[in-house]
Amino acid sequence: MTASPLDRYADHFERLRSLPPDARAAALDALSLDAGEREQLARLLAADADEDPLEAAIAASAARLHRGEERRLGAWRLLREIGAGGMGTVFLAERDDGSFVQQVAIKLLRGFPTQDGMRRLRQERRILATLDHPHIARLLDGGESDDGQPWLAIEYVDGVGLLEHVRTTGATGDQRLALFRAMLDAVEHAHQRLVIHRDLKPANVLVTQQGVVKLLDFGIARLVETDDSARRETSTRVFSQGYASPEQRAGAPITTASDIYSLGVLLREMLTGQRDDRGEGEPSVPPLALDVELAGVIAKACAERPQDRYAGAGALREDIDRYREGRPVLAAALTRRRRLAKFVARHQLAVALALAALVTLAGFVVGLERERQHARAAQAEAQVALAASERDAATARASLEFLTAAFTAASPDQAMSRQVSVRDLLDAARAQLDSHSAGHAELRQAMQRLLASLYNALGEVPIALDLMQRGVAGVEPRDGAEALRLAHDYDELASLLGQRFDGAGALAAAEQGAAWRTRYAPDDPLERMRSLQTLAMAHHRNGDNDRAVSLLREAMALAKARDVHDGDALIQTTATLASLLGARSECEEALDVIAEGWQQGAGRATDSPDRVLLMRAEASALSACGRLDEAEGRLREAMVVQERVVGPGGARMMLLANDLALVLNDLGRYQEAVQMLARSEVLTAEADLGPADAAISLGNRGGLLENAGDYPGALAAFAAARERLDAGGVEADADVRRRIERSEARTIGIAGRHAEARRRLEGLRERAARLDGLESAEYALLTLQLAMLATRTRATDEGMAWLDEARQRFAALVPPTHPVFAHLNRASAAFAIQRGDYAQADRDLDAAITAFSGGQTLPIDVAVARAELANLRMRQGRPDQARSLLVQALPVLRANVLPEAVNRVPAERLARQLGGL
Repeated sequence: MTASPLDRYADHFERLRSLPPDARAAALDALSLDAGEREQLARLLAADADEDPLEAAIAASAARLHRGEERRLGAWRLLREIGAGGMGTVFLAERDDGSFVQQVAIKLLRGFPTQDGMRRLRQERRILATLDHPHIARLLDGGESDDGQPWLAIEYVDGVGLLEHVRTTGATGDQRLALFRAMLDAVEHAHQRLVIHRDLKPANVLVTQQGVVKLLDFGIARLVETDDSARRETSTRVFSQGYASPEQRAGAPITTASDIYSLGVLLREMLTGQRDDRGEGEPSVPPLALDVELAGVIAKACAERPQDRYAGAGALREDIDRYREGRPVLAAALTRRRRLAKFVARHQLAVALALAALVTLAGFVVGLERERQHARAAQAEAQVALAASERDAATARASLEFLTAAFTAASPDQAMSRQVSVRDLLDAARAQLDSHSAGHAELRQAMQRLLASLYNALGEVPIALDLMQRGVAGVEPRDGAEALRLAHDYDELASLLGQRFDGAGALAAAEQGAAWRTRYAPDDPLERMRSLQTLAMAHHRNGDNDRAVSLLREAMALAKARDVHDGDALIQTTATLASLLGARSECEEALDVIAEGWQQGAGRATDSPDRVLLMRAEASALSACGRLDEAEGRLREAMVVQERVVGPGGARMMLLANDLALVLNDLGRYQEAVQMLARSEVLTAEADLGPADAAISLGNRGGLLENAGDYPGALAAFAAARERLDAGGVEADADVRRRIERSEARTIGIAGRHAEARRRLEGLRERAARLDGLESAEYALLTLQLAMLATRTRATDEGMAWLDEARQRFAALVPPTHPVFAHLNRASAAFAIQRGDYAQADRDLDAAITAFSGGQTLPIDVAVARAELANLRMRQGRPDQARSLLVQALPVLRANVLPEAVNRVPAERLARQLGGL
């Protein structure tokens, strides 16, 4: 769509229409317009002054409400008018259907007089109902009044305007940025659901007495389609002067970049009190001085061209975080050389020492070794020279230890902040290693082991594994100190092999390191603890989680009994034990272990990588407990720390992204989950982590596609995952393979291949009983899957037996508030319907909906249960109640799953039967 020829009058029109009628003529004459343009603008102003039938209609509706002729809209009773604006009149209302007490803001809308307009509004209501974010005022209900006037019921926010809050609280610069960051979270949430606000301004941002930001009026947003025609859709009517982007003012295509521009204007006004940089008029808030970097952030957000702005709200938030943390903002466009220069300027002494050591060590050791050879050759004649050579050897070892300390100080484990030159220094050292240590295998292998540890700290597993395997090959310790150093290296080798799913190799390396500790330090509790931790992880990689948990508990007990105070060992053991307990659904014990870990790490720096380990373990435990929102928050925090310390790539970031994708999937936010999984897959490919990790990503993709209703796509992903596992030589009983096979079997059943699905699930359950035990979460989950399959095959008696067993198993594993019990109730209702016991089915589904609604459960689960209850109500001959339930369920189902999804198909069938949905 091209720009409207009237758009060039927009600024003049807005200013003149706000003037008194008797002042407009003089102001119009003063404009630098030709006679034709002035006449056109005069006609626009005259038309605007005429009575608007839409405004008259909405005014009449509002008047009737004030007179008490129409005090109810749907389930809501109107209390009083609280505002009026471009969208219509706003009333405070409360629920009046006896369900529960709730206040909302009712907006009586203008601008939808036609049938097509009403259809569009209903579509937008369905879209906006998916916006569920703590910083967005939620859309709760909607409809039309008796005379056809549309209305929306929106979460009532008891707060003050954004700028008023800044003025009255005397907010500091950082506090203002914190408020702005919350707004970015909300806008990003909407953009991820393809919703653009298009009218971001201070009046649409409230702050509660508790300091919580709430964005209002997403009601004018449109769905952003992916086709070209939709992307060409424009709007020049609904925006506010001063905050609208250039493309909005010009009638050009509207995208999420338009919101980024408005956010930039908002940020400038929050900080300086001015919408632009001209500084005209009194500032709306106490002004703060902008430094170069904040000015750069605002300039990038408010760039004239959309493509020059931040790519999204998340990118803008990243720069805000960087600024608040004292790091360079990306808007400053610092080059790699400038970043390196800043690093060198800040750490001149450390860089000089490290580089000097690299330059001099090779030459020094070459000369040293030559002297040692000469000394040995002339031992009988030159005992004094040999003694000097031995002294030089000690000096060489000291030099090597100094270099080790210098590298270790540059490691993220110690530096607590990301430095670009760390990776540069390691890459340069690795490249020069062979040429600078030719003929000196002992030195070369020592440096290989050191570099392997540092690359592993950066999450670069393939490079680290190659270096460590070459570094330990054929090395035997000559004394106790060297044995303990090599034991540590073998611990690291076991970890690297485990990450590559070489379980047998990992266990062999762990046992070798433990054997040296037992021989050279049998009474050292810390060394024993390290051996136990490494052996536990190796057993875990081999599928023996019982043995792994037992060893870790032994390590924790040893630490308490012998008063071990080594923070690294304690936190590593804590995180590992908590992760394994969470995987076994022993979530409460896992959280107790994590709490102890945080106490042990209380003195750790904010950016310590140990925090990432604990955060990831805590997220695993929270997810196992069904506390998915908290798990998401922990993983996002861990990713921020990981990027700050190391960077956006690497194996550890891949694991965090993968974990977050799974949590988002469990939350029902499938689009976000697919995006995050795509990021994880990119990181997997970049890190070259091998076929097993690629199989995990494919398996996760299959799970996401299954949840969305794309069963052929899911089965293709699962088949590809199994092929990767076969290529990687992953054993048949490995946990990762069994999880993928379980998901594949469930999807086969949903796709209608019931006999094959049952055969696979029963085989997996037998293996779970043998490998994990009858009390394991895996066994309980497979039992539940068999019961769910029986609901589809109508094997009622057999299915009820499985269901009862699953309920008993889960009762011993998770708290009664866990969402799994709501799913058990859904299955029980299905069997009750098959028996004709509608009363029992009614009770089961009511219990499921109550559990879903009261806990931290995803909206899709509530919608599925409501749709199932709607079908039951129809069977009971209660179509009105069926319709009411379906009205609540269908928008969520349509927004989240495909039409062929197994839970959506019966809901759509019922909608066609009822009509009008």
